[in-house]
Amino acid sequence: MQPVSAQGSKSFYVSGYNINIIINKDGSADYEERLTYNFDGEFNGVLRDVDFSGTKGLKNKKVYVIENTKLQELKLNSENSLDEKGDSGTYNFVEDGDLGHFKIFEASQDEEKTFVIKYKLADAVTKYKDIAEFNRKVVDTKWEVALDKINIKITLPSGATKEQLKVFAHGPLTGKSSILDSRNVEFQVPTVSPGDFVETLVLFPIKLVPNSSKIVNKDALSGIMANEGKLASEANETREQERLDGQGINKQQIENQKRKELAQIQMKADAKPRLIFYAILGALAIMFLYFRYDKEPKHDFSGKYYRELPGEYTPAEMSVLMYFGKVHTRDIMATLMNLVRKKQFSISQDNMIRKDKNSDKKTVQYEFKLIEKRPTVNLKKHEKFLISWLIYKVGRYGCVSLYDIENYVKSDSTALQFKSDYNRWVKLVKEDADEYKFLHKTPIMLRVLVGIVGIYCVIYRTLEASFMFMPISLVLIFEGVILIILAITMNKRSEYGSQQHAMWQAFKNFLKDFSRLDKAEIPSIVLWEHYLVYAISLGVAKEVIKQLPIIFKNEDLNNNQLTYMYGTNYDYFVGFEVMFNNTMHTVNRSVSKAQSSSSSNDSSSFGGGGGFSGGSSGGDGGGGGGGAF
Repeated sequence: MQPVSAQGSKSFYVSGYNINIIINKDGSADYEERLTYNFDGEFNGVLRDVDFSGTKGLKNKKVYVIENTKLQELKLNSENSLDEKGDSGTYNFVEDGDLGHFKIFEASQDEEKTFVIKYKLADAVTKYKDIAEFNRKVVDTKWEVALDKINIKITLPSGATKEQLKVFAHGPLTGKSSILDSRNVEFQVPTVSPGDFVETLVLFPIKLVPNSSKIVNKDALSGIMANEGKLASEANETREQERLDGQGINKQQIENQKRKELAQIQMKADAKPRLIFYAILGALAIMFLYFRYDKEPKHDFSGKYYRELPGEYTPAEMSVLMYFGKVHTRDIMATLMNLVRKKQFSISQDNMIRKDKNSDKKTVQYEFKLIEKRPTVNLKKHEKFLISWLIYKVGRYGCVSLYDIENYVKSDSTALQFKSDYNRWVKLVKEDADEYKFLHKTPIMLRVLVGIVGIYCVIYRTLEASFMFMPISLVLIFEGVILIILAITMNKRSEYGSQQHAMWQAFKNFLKDFSRLDKAEIPSIVLWEHYLVYAISLGVAKEVIKQLPIIFKNEDLNNNQLTYMYGTNYDYFVGFEVMFNNTMHTVNRSVSKAQSSSSSNDSSSFGGGGGFSGGSSGGDGGGGGGGAF
């Protein structure tokens, strides 16, 4: 499942997308799309745009909805306007250039519903002198929501053997293609993000489409195979590198080692003055890079403690500032708690009690529930996505517990989806944080160049020293190491970011030490709970929670008018901390484990099926999309 950001109190996701395509002898293609929508809230219908570029048009369109396992055909309402309203059980259709726009009126509320769209694309097959080709982007690029569980089946006319068919696919490297038999090929993809596409390429004998009129009078097979071989090689190179990364091996290091073994150094008589010149040049380069791209700007803040929130941004955005653009999984919990504080969620003890894996000790579970009549507040993009992701995908019935999250990521299949969603959330956090201009961004090409120079200095000068040792060679090797470190770590904050960072460090000290400060300077329980969400992202939540009984009275901690985290006693907070640590451990393990493309099938250069390749084979289509209204 993949949710779309909630709008008000409603959201939807597409949990399944099945596409069956039948190729006819005249080169046309009959499509049947089955899209399963999951609606949370009230919707009037769905939208679907079909890109029929590269064909002679979209024909024989029909729309159905599945009710009680049976197809119920919808009535065509208008072919002239999408703006014209229709009754439930009807649809409008308009052609605009190479796009066919379906607007399907079907009232839905808090339910799962499958829509079926059928149509024919005329002249969808290209017939060359030596091969016939069906090459289209079957999943379009303009969906506003990610699609899960995509299954594409293409059926060819009879008359060929299985060995005469070739299949290739382009899109997410997690996809897989296969030749089922002499007529059927299949493509499967776990998930496709908005903006991505799935492109299918099927090659088969021209005798299967004798009546095709889309004819190109040239041989094409060798050129197609050469291009697919190149794309498959590039995709497999990416997979291999990620496999090596998973083992802690860097392919560049292997190649450098080979060059090191083969390198031959010819020392010249003027080696010493040349090396001294290089050493001086290297020192100047290091100084320039450090002061220009690594040294933190000065700030005018001083003091060990800061007793107020330094900024109004979210805890996840603060992590981007504090850790040079890095977002941690603990920021998920911080964001959840912040949404509780904003009265978007309520937090409570779950009635479910489960035994700990390693003992008979029972632990209470904690549950986040989306408040039905919650106040309207301006939420950031990453906050909206987190609600739709965790509530409508990981959780159920408008609730999610730490146990739900823990359970969800234990399965390999859902860990793969969690990885995709997690990456999307991290990207949105960084996009939101970019508005504050916390960081001075170092150009990527500069990092690459500095890294290459550093590696060269280390390897070449080490070989040089092995032939003829000179102290100056050690200086150059040392400078090479510094350049490599700079290439990896070269980061600095903006002047504003540097000032904010110093204040947050002082605020962190305050959170850790506030039990030892003057009681008059301790914030109220309400204000403290605002601080707690930032303590989670700062990594000091455990220390802060343990100081609660020292600072606040039991009646304060149990007064729901004062605190959103009130409980029966202090054990509530201790239990929450234990569950929080267990959940984050499972999430961290699963995020590290779910390296999607490194575990995918290799791409085939010969068309026999296998993993998807990147790039594109130039197939038509891809400009459509869909949504709900």
